Amino acid sequence: ETAGQKTMQETEQEAETVTKAEAEEEIRLMVASDLHYISPELTDHGHYFTAMIESADGKTMEYCEEVLDVFTITVLQNKPDAVVLTGDLTFNGAKKSHEDLVKKLFAIEEAGIPVLVLSGNHDLNSRNAANFVGDSYERVEGITEEEFMEMYGSFGFEEAYAKDKASGCYIWECSPKLRLLLLDVNGGEVYNSVSDETLRWMEEELQDAKEAGAAVIAFSHQNLLRHSMFTDGYIIKNAAHVLRLYKEYGVVANFSGHLHIQHIEQKDGFTEVTTSSLQIAPTQYADITWDGERLEYQTASVDVAGWARKQNVASNNLKSFDEYAKKFFCQTAYWQAYETLIYCLEDETMLEPLIRYYMEQNYAYFSGRLDLIEQEEDLLEEWRNLGVRTSVYLDSIAREERVSQNHLVIE
Repeated sequence: ETAGQKTMQETEQEAETVTKAEAEEEIRLMVASDLHYISPELTDHGHYFTAMIESADGKTMEYCEEVLDVFTITVLQNKPDAVVLTGDLTFNGAKKSHEDLVKKLFAIEEAGIPVLVLSGNHDLNSRNAANFVGDSYERVEGITEEEFMEMYGSFGFEEAYAKDKASGCYIWECSPKLRLLLLDVNGGEVYNSVSDETLRWMEEELQDAKEAGAAVIAFSHQNLLRHSMFTDGYIIKNAAHVLRLYKEYGVVANFSGHLHIQHIEQKDGFTEVTTSSLQIAPTQYADITWDGERLEYQTASVDVAGWARKQNVASNNLKSFDEYAKKFFCQTAYWQAYETLIYCLEDETMLEPLIRYYMEQNYAYFSGRLDLIEQEEDLLEEWRNLGVRTSVYLDSIAREERVSQNHLVIE
């Protein structure tokens, strides 16, 4: 009996050890959004392409190849349990860009790291797919929703735990205790909206996860909550229905992109994080860890400069890439502010101070680091007095807490 009791006691201790180990098992995800990749074959970086990106929102498109390659190297070094790419995979939806991106993603998959993708508004049925040559461009072939599913089938869809027949939504099982819900609203009959059929499918899957004791973390390209002044075209049209389901079934949080802004929003106890574009300074991705009880989100920048120095590349922009990316972003912001002010500002001595204020606030906002700069009320008031759209934008930034948007813990 003594020997039998000892064996039973040992068995119970072993079971307790296994249970504890399972409880402490940590899942790690790497998340990137808005890659906006363009195949090198689709641009000669001539005048038209250069002028276009210099008048845009600061994406480092001259070096999108290098940024993505360094991100891939970072993934291979870190070996996460999965990589999630939350849409706008390509610059303008060109088929050639999709084809070349797929080749890069296969390098990650071949290393045993699952890649899970969502389409973005730039990826499907694009009317802007183009090849940029010299002073002009020519239209090229894009892809349909069906072609997207075929090309990216290996990246989440084919091995999904469950797939929605009515959309590109699917469930990925990281472990018996964690599932990822990837919500795609860029295909289907109604753009940027979740159909009734898909909502029913989501509820069935959330119920299934609840019964299995599995937590759910959600991802989308477009947003569920309002982040600052951005609403039309950014928030999913029937987001309220999705949020109702997420709250009812205890979805941990939603991680989206689309805005290119690093931002955390919380409403009625639910959290959404928009991860900034991988192509905009400070070229960030995010790490998400989950141990069964605690989620931690933390951004990090791809070290393009470190890679460039090791490779001994000739480009000085790549060797000091962080500085270049920030400078390029601020240059685009400079001209945005200048083109606004030149038509409505009477006191020319205020031109440079107001532009500087816009540049600093805009960069801090996009990078999620409003905590690093002070609010200058006198310059904000000058902008307010102008009554232009930029004034509304800056006013919305001023109402934000001066805290970092790059780190989050949910217990």
